[in-house]
Amino acid sequence: MFTHGYNHTGIKDITDLIGIPKGSFYNHFKSKEEFGLEVIRDYMKKGLEKHKKGLFDEAKSPKQRIIDFYEGNIREYKEVLDFKMGCMMSNFSTEMADVNEAFRSLLDDGFREQEQVIIDCLTEAQSSGEIDKQIDVELLGSSILNGWHGALVRMKTTANAKPLEDFKKHFLLNL
Repeated sequence: MFTHGYNHTGIKDITDLIGIPKGSFYNHFKSKEEFGLEVIRDYMKKGLEKHKKGLFDEAKSPKQRIIDFYEGNIREYKEVLDFKMGCMMSNFSTEMADVNEAFRSLLDDGFREQEQVIIDCLTEAQSSGEIDKQIDVELLGSSILNGWHGALVRMKTTANAKPLEDFKKHFLLNL
């Protein structure tokens, strides 16, 4: 589902990949939708853990945590992922959110959780004097999240790092 999307992945594709009979799939999931929602839940849980690990790492200053977190992600897309795949949350949002309420709601909750981690880190940076006290950290946190996911979508169409580097220049170097 990550590489081909929800609509272009069939139950047979899934069962063939993991080497189980199709009937076994239905012993665990009532439908492809139930499976897809579980896939997204698991992906979001791991993504939230990654955000918390990076943005709540008290060995670094809050501002440095944000910079390092996104620079690490940018490096991964350049060196490991070759500008492919993007984020499953972004992918499913563009494919499913406007046609399936269960996916829309689940994805919105996941984005809100990630956004809150960013806001919490920005609030800490503001309290420690690393960023201006006049900055609306909720707006900035939302803008960082939205800018990042937009850059990931655009990265897939350009097949290069320019959208990620633009994100870095606009959001990270101006914190």
